[in-house]
Amino acid sequence: MRAWLWMGLLLPTLALAQDWKLDPARGRIAFTIKQMNVPMEGGFRRFSARAAFDPARPEAGSLRIEVDIAGIDTGTAEGDAEVRRPIWFDSARFPKAVFESRRITRLADGRLAAHGDLTVKGRARAITVPFTLTREGNGWLAEGGFPLKRSDFGIGAGEWNDVVADQADIRFRFLLTP
Repeated sequence: MRAWLWMGLLLPTLALAQDWKLDPARGRIAFTIKQMNVPMEGGFRRFSARAAFDPARPEAGSLRIEVDIAGIDTGTAEGDAEVRRPIWFDSARFPKAVFESRRITRLADGRLAAHGDLTVKGRARAITVPFTLTREGNGWLAEGGFPLKRSDFGIGAGEWNDVVADQADIRFRFLLTP
């Protein structure tokens, strides 16, 4: 097919996409992980998100989230310092975790799923992140979560394997504004 015909087919789709940015005051990334079989809550204080999508066709969009690893909040200063060490997140060498979508699909229950790569400590893994997208004011609220195996990214090892569960449950809430 001729290039001009492809451009003619793509331009209407591209023209409808809008760039959206994270409202930092309304965003949250949290996690739960078990330590000695006791659930521990935490989160990340600093992160950014960029999205480009048409609200009528969000599955044609894209999403990129960057998390500042040094902004981790385990609930204690001692815990925060511990998980920044090389055996955990190694935040000096790997200051950011990044999720970048490759595609977005609609799920049967009305939710969406972002399929992409999560990179932590220099290791990229394909993941699927289910989420909802609902209108809020002049923006869109994206909420969801996914399980993360810390062993997939080399987070914590050795003696910690007997103390901290391998799976963490990640939850997020982002208000995307124009």
